[in-house]
Amino acid sequence: MILSSELSTRGRLSRPGFWLRHLIAVPIALWVVVAAGHSPGAPYDVPLALVLVAMLVSIWGRRLHDRGHSAWWLLAVVVPVLGALALIVEAGLRGTAPRGDRFGPPTGLRAHYLSVSGAPTQATQP
Repeated sequence: MILSSELSTRGRLSRPGFWLRHLIAVPIALWVVVAAGHSPGAPYDVPLALVLVAMLVSIWGRRLHDRGHSAWWLLAVVVPVLGALALIVEAGLRGTAPRGDRFGPPTGLRAHYLSVSGAPTQATQP
């Protein structure tokens, strides 16, 4: 299911995937939360707002994983202005090569990025 993958905190998220979600999915979700808040009846905006927050934590956490950092770095937003700026800069940088299998395989990397001297990597034959 698409929603469960968007709320997962495991894995990595490439730069294009990160920014695409912020340009399309987040504004739509925010619009749904605001529209639910203005609708008559029970307050449906609170559960939807919690889903939006979970989606944002997932998006930012997976992007930080692609940079080689833990999602705990999201706590940097407690530092006014500087914390948010540091996270935005970090999200805009290129993903890192994997160090072990901590966050899963890297996303969006070309084969020559993983080579030592720019020589293309060759697949090993079993």
